[in-house]
Amino acid sequence: MQRVQFWNHLLEVAERIEGQQGEDARKLVLEQLETLSEAFGDNADPVENFEEFVVIRLSQAIHAALTRQPH
Repeated sequence: MQRVQFWNHLLEVAERIEGQQGEDARKLVLEQLETLSEAFGDNADPVENFEEFVVIRLSQAIHAALTRQPH
């Protein structure tokens, strides 16, 4: 059941992001990247749920890259 919720959540997020533009889209992307990690990170077992694990890791890396302060 958790896997279905995960993939449905991703699809909903994609559709919400598609409906936004400019700064609203950027803000929504950052919020949703953080939400993915918080909501599903505990279930991101690379052995049991490799695909979910990869998506969570990717979302964390993208969030970090977009929020990293320039040197």
